[in-house]
Amino acid sequence: MFAPRIAVSNRGRSKPLDRVLSDFGAEHSFAKAAQQCKEHYGFEIPPSAARAATLEQAERARLKLEAQYKEPFRLLPTRGSEHVVAEADGTMICTVEPGKRKAKRPRFWQEMRLAAAQAHGCSQSFYAATFDKVEELGRRWAHCAKSAGWGLESQIHVVADGAEWIRLQSREVFSDQEHFLCDFYHVSQYLADASKSCRAQSPERWRKTQQKRLKNGAATKVIQELAQHIEPPGTPEEEAPVFCAHRYMNNRGDAFDYPRALKHQLPIGSGLIESGHRHVLQARLKAAGTSWLPDNAERMAQLRVLRANHRWESLWN
Repeated sequence: MFAPRIAVSNRGRSKPLDRVLSDFGAEHSFAKAAQQCKEHYGFEIPPSAARAATLEQAERARLKLEAQYKEPFRLLPTRGSEHVVAEADGTMICTVEPGKRKAKRPRFWQEMRLAAAQAHGCSQSFYAATFDKVEELGRRWAHCAKSAGWGLESQIHVVADGAEWIRLQSREVFSDQEHFLCDFYHVSQYLADASKSCRAQSPERWRKTQQKRLKNGAATKVIQELAQHIEPPGTPEEEAPVFCAHRYMNNRGDAFDYPRALKHQLPIGSGLIESGHRHVLQARLKAAGTSWLPDNAERMAQLRVLRANHRWESLWN
């Protein structure tokens, strides 16, 4: 009779304990979360309890975020942030098929896409992630931008590596408010690969000249320069860095307006999304030797997104 009177059940967990376990489990392995519980609070909890508590809260986080994403995102205030920086990219997560935990199960890599938005000059970033289709990621990306201050008069400064799905979603979601820019450092890598074929005696000097041209708004000259050194037809792509660089730039000729970005002190590199990948997804979902059931990886991603968006308290209030 004592247990029911104090609202305690066999193998049950209180709300404060759930918060502790999911707090640790969101950041570390479930075994480490159990160790931290003993270290900080002096009692032992099995890793399975840390796992159960964390995944339960991760599911609550997923439902909470999905409720937000169902809301219309095009109902914007007239005035918002002058510039909103928006970025997106994908990262590969190791997943495993359902089955007995100790049995050998096929593992496969699945792309989880991450979106981010931040008002220019503000330190707070907003993230969204999913294994779902690119259209779903685009819708969530819009909510990130809205949370960051997207208004009817805002300009959305999109920086990405030039992947077609990112460009299409950028146009679809942000329409004529979008200004798309290819990541300067991604372009520079293409130029670095091509430099030895274009100027074997001084490849570094050649690369820096092309970079200076890009920053001065002379992307057409860079494309023309590459065209003069394209490898002979039939050369395998892995042996044709100039051809690859020329194709990349020629297919994205309207995405190199670096002077505009520099004038407004906007980023020309995709540091926002690269940082997001590291601390939102990879720090927990890509630990060495880790593989996830796809559903659990999705839930954990939403838990970490909620946390990164400073909405952790909303799970408990």
